Amino acid sequence: MRLLFVEDDAAFAQQLSTALKHYYIVDLATDGEIAWNLLQMRQYDAAILDVGLPKLGGIELCERLRQAKRHIPILLITGQSAIDEKILGLDAGADDYLIKPVGLQEVLARLRALLRRLPLVTETQLEWGNLRLNTHRHQATFAGKSIALTLKEYLLLQLFLQRADWVHRHSAIVEKLWNLDCDLPSEEAVRAHVKGLRRKLKVVGAENLIETVYGVGYRLNPSYANPQQANPQPEKVLILSAQAEKMAALLEPCGLLVKIATQPNELQTTLEAVQPNLLILGADTIELNRIALCQRLRHDRRWAWLPIILMIPHFDPDSVNQAFAAGADDFVQDPMIPSELMNRVLNRLERVRQLQKQFGTI
Repeated sequence: MRLLFVEDDAAFAQQLSTALKHYYIVDLATDGEIAWNLLQMRQYDAAILDVGLPKLGGIELCERLRQAKRHIPILLITGQSAIDEKILGLDAGADDYLIKPVGLQEVLARLRALLRRLPLVTETQLEWGNLRLNTHRHQATFAGKSIALTLKEYLLLQLFLQRADWVHRHSAIVEKLWNLDCDLPSEEAVRAHVKGLRRKLKVVGAENLIETVYGVGYRLNPSYANPQQANPQPEKVLILSAQAEKMAALLEPCGLLVKIATQPNELQTTLEAVQPNLLILGADTIELNRIALCQRLRHDRRWAWLPIILMIPHFDPDSVNQAFAAGADDFVQDPMIPSELMNRVLNRLERVRQLQKQFGTI
């Protein structure tokens, strides 16, 4: 699991983050604005926020996250015991709080309590045919035979099983498995971890269970799956953008069904025909005002639920706030950055599936 820890006290931040890394993947930020930017780029399982942060305080950051409809569990840490500050934090959307000085075991206990509330961590058994991964006991088996894995091999297998019908790109694997504050691995290093995992799977009779999709990434071999697992319905992405064909070429190898809308004034009709799982709206043109169109869709009961990613040229606070106020769920750089586009689309679809597990199909 990946945590965001935001603390401006360098000594305390280093001490606690080093301890937490024995249990979680941890990204460290030293002020609220850096934290906000990281939260736009990555999906986190939980956040630990100090209240007295520079640039953007912990309570203000918490409020901004909740206004953006981000449901990430938040643990506030404060140096004050005043009841008013606790109330402010909880009213801002925090799930729990601790008062300094704090101990590692108490932080871990509070995190476990918060994460237990999320259905995505209660799914303890991941399967692909005869391959089983028990995420509670951290045990992997194939046809009943135990597989001894290193931490990175375990996390790789968990990543593949959580989205077994996707092709996992090198950039997505790095995003999920490595900290921002460490030296990011080369593609060759990622291949070495995959090779080690394949070697251990071969020993237990699961040779070629992990396939290479050349030029794209890795996926689980469909021939190993149970019949009900082998042919999942691909998720549909609808794109209205001048760059739609380039974007489709990037997203289709990830197992997505991509459709292109060509006429902004016919978008409603296209939505009805395609019934997409996600919509990407490109840059403004004479015929297209992204913000106005996003607002219009949010007022239409048929599409109020639809995840929308806006392409915006600048990531300044005004542009980002305008996008969220219009009802966008996320945004990507315009002109397009390929790795950012793929990560944000895949992360958003993953988040939708998690919410559907929690609340039922939308």
